[in-house]
Amino acid sequence: MRPALFGRGAMPRDDPEDDEAPENVWLGLARDLIVAGVIVAVFLASMYAYAGTWPPLVVVESSSMQHSDRESFLGVIDTGDMVFQQAAPTRASVITYVEGRASGYSTYGDYGDVIIFNRPGNPTPVIHRAIMYATVHPNGTADVLDVANPSFSDWTATNGAGATTDPHFLETLTIHRMGFDHDLGITFNFPRDFARFAPAANRSGYITMGDHNAYLSCSLNPDPCGASLPYDTGWMPRLNDVVGRARGELPWFGLLKLTLQPTDACCPGGWGDPEAPKNSWDALLGGLIFLLALPFILEFAGRAWTKYVGPRLPRIRWPWRKADAPGGDRRTGDRSGRRTR
Repeated sequence: MRPALFGRGAMPRDDPEDDEAPENVWLGLARDLIVAGVIVAVFLASMYAYAGTWPPLVVVESSSMQHSDRESFLGVIDTGDMVFQQAAPTRASVITYVEGRASGYSTYGDYGDVIIFNRPGNPTPVIHRAIMYATVHPNGTADVLDVANPSFSDWTATNGAGATTDPHFLETLTIHRMGFDHDLGITFNFPRDFARFAPAANRSGYITMGDHNAYLSCSLNPDPCGASLPYDTGWMPRLNDVVGRARGELPWFGLLKLTLQPTDACCPGGWGDPEAPKNSWDALLGGLIFLLALPFILEFAGRAWTKYVGPRLPRIRWPWRKADAPGGDRRTGDRSGRRTR
C-alpha cells in the first residue's frame, strides 16, 4: 500500500509538546519553593505586625482560667487552647478587671484584660486576668487608683485609721460580686500578701488572678473570701514583665503540642488525659477529621458545581470580552461559519 501523500509543500505536523523544550525540573521546584517561602514570610510578618511580640501564639497548659472543672467553652480560656497575644508595653495597654467593670469592657467571660507575663525563676509565662494595678509602699500599704472611678462603687477598704474611701495607703480592699458568676466577695490584704515586693522602695504592678482559681479557693466561703488566697500572691508583674495581652483563641489545637510535649500541668497520660476537658478532646478529634476530609469535600463540591450548577446558570456577557465575529458559530467558536465535525 502506498503511503498517503500530503498536500504540496505540506509537512507532517508534529506533536506541539515535541516542539517545546523540556522544562527544567529543578528550576520549577526552586520557583515553587520561593513562592511558598514568600507567602509564609508575608503571613508571619503580618502576624508579628499585629502582635508586636513573638511568638504570637501561646498554648494554655493549665486549668487556672477555665469556667468549669470538666467542660470547656468557646470564648473562655481552657486547657489546650492556643491564645493569640498582643504586646502591651504601657499601662494604658491593659484594662484591669476594676476598670473593665466600671466601663463594661470584658474579655473571655469576665471583666478586664487577660495578660501573659513572666514570673521570677520560671521560664514558662503565666496567663491570668489583671485585677487591678497597684503601687505597694515599703510599709505594706497600697495605692489602688483603679477604684477611684465613680462608676465603680461596689467596694470597701480600710487603712491604718479604719474604713476609708480614699484609694491611697490601703491595707485591705474588698470587691463584691467578683468572679464570672458575680457571686464572690474577695478581700485583698496588701500588708500580708504584697509587702515583700516593696522592701525599700515602692513597687508598682498588676495583681492577677485565675478565673478558675478564684472559685477553687472560695468554694467554702464565697463572700467574704480572702483567707484562702484566691488571687496570686507569688508575683506582682510590673510593666516590663508583661509579654502581652490575650486577643482571641484557637480552641483545642494546643492539645496536640501538650500530647507530644507534656508538662507537669497537663497531658503526661497522652491523648485523652483527664487534665484537659473531655469535650475539648472530642472537639479536637472532630476538627482533625474535618481537616483531613476537607480536600475531598472541596473536590466533590467542585465537580458537582461543574456538572449540575454551572450549566444551569445564565451566561454572563462581560463587557471586556470581544463579541463573536459575524457568521461565527457560537457553539464551536469556529469563525469560518462552518460547523466542525
